[in-house]
Amino acid sequence: MNERLFYAWNTWKAGRFKLPSGIIERDIQGKAIRSLKEKEILVLPGLRQTGKSTLAFQLIDHLLKEDISPDRIFYFTFDDLSLRQELSASYPSFLNIVEHYLGEEIGTLSDPIYLFMDEVQKVPGFVEYVKSLYDLKYPIKWILTGSASLELKAQVKESLAGRVLNLAVSPFSERETFNLSGFPPPDKKELWKLFLTENGPDRKRLMKLEAELLPFKTRIQRIFEECLVFGSLPGVILAPDTEKKTDLLKNYRETYLDQDIRNLVKEDKLWVYQRVMELLAGRIGDLLNYSNIASELEVTVDTVKRYCMLLEKTFILRNLSTYSRNVRNEILKTPKVYFTDLGIRNSLLNLTTLSQIERLGQMGMALENMMLERMDTAIKQLGAGEMSLHYWRTRTKEEVDIIVQTPERLLPIEIKSDKRVQAKHLKGLRSFLAKEKEQVGLLVGRYDKADILEEGKNRIYLIPYWML
Repeated sequence: MNERLFYAWNTWKAGRFKLPSGIIERDIQGKAIRSLKEKEILVLPGLRQTGKSTLAFQLIDHLLKEDISPDRIFYFTFDDLSLRQELSASYPSFLNIVEHYLGEEIGTLSDPIYLFMDEVQKVPGFVEYVKSLYDLKYPIKWILTGSASLELKAQVKESLAGRVLNLAVSPFSERETFNLSGFPPPDKKELWKLFLTENGPDRKRLMKLEAELLPFKTRIQRIFEECLVFGSLPGVILAPDTEKKTDLLKNYRETYLDQDIRNLVKEDKLWVYQRVMELLAGRIGDLLNYSNIASELEVTVDTVKRYCMLLEKTFILRNLSTYSRNVRNEILKTPKVYFTDLGIRNSLLNLTTLSQIERLGQMGMALENMMLERMDTAIKQLGAGEMSLHYWRTRTKEEVDIIVQTPERLLPIEIKSDKRVQAKHLKGLRSFLAKEKEQVGLLVGRYDKADILEEGKNRIYLIPYWML
């Protein structure tokens, strides 16, 4: 391995390490820090450019502040061609490299060393090598990061079952974006806790919670509208103007196709892959109809299915399964499709302004996509591991956009871009509450203020989108 590059990456070994200014704490950072004391391998996968490498250096900074000796902390990136070439001959040579810079044999250590391995998907089979060392109980705490790739996910699933903590690094949440701009973020946990209790908040409590969030309203709306157009990738949020944001998203798409997909799709089929992405970008919130897309592109259904699977495995797409009391039906029924980041989706359709999205009648689907991600983040911040998100649709086409399923209850949520409530917006919620014998539902829209519709024992909460 190139020695100069090693010390350029491992600056703490010469006492010169310092995090760049403006770095913020990530939502998953606390959980990642706690995992450093556990024996399991920590894996940090995610979309390209979501801050995985930065998070690795934040964890290194934490270790140094905890008085872990710099001699015991190592960072390697497989972006380093010299390292990849050296390992291509023999993976066991990796331990020789570590021991060379450590100055002693790893097997003789009483305290663990910390090995941060970045872009591990670029060396196929390396995860299996990590597994072998883990099973031999070497005193190593492994932290593996990598851009979302089919190879990485497959290797982790097959080789590290029962040995790994997997923390996906997502685009910035609302809380992270607030922190980035130097403003304290609003605390929405209490609102979610109340919606997920047996009866939900009464009118007085709801008004109180709305009043507590009102000071944040303008900034929430500004952040929300920006993310509706350009998404939440850290580099895009930090970009100084709309032209730069647009260029970054265009480059992101090209880099994704060139580096993540080119080796998985035949060269002459890359255009098909991109067209599948573009067609799905115009159908977020719709049922995933493989046959329809295949017919439009004049390719086989199996080709479309494979490409959709690749888009999901590389975290570009997110599928939402249907809610059913029969778990088998949840798996077999057609999912609804969403994009992990709206900026990537809008870039595929050359949408660069909110007025374009509004004018083309796409505000409803964009709002639904955005709210799904916000709700997913809220559930994670509540630490509610047993909660899950679904959609609901019957054979008679009664439907609800999102169902939050918990061990105690089901919370149906309908999302509309309208500023006024219409009777047809309530139809699916009322049907779901009646069929599932639940009493609380949410109707989310661009309303002026929160309210409650009380219908017998049922309560449907009218919630402005910015509150959630």
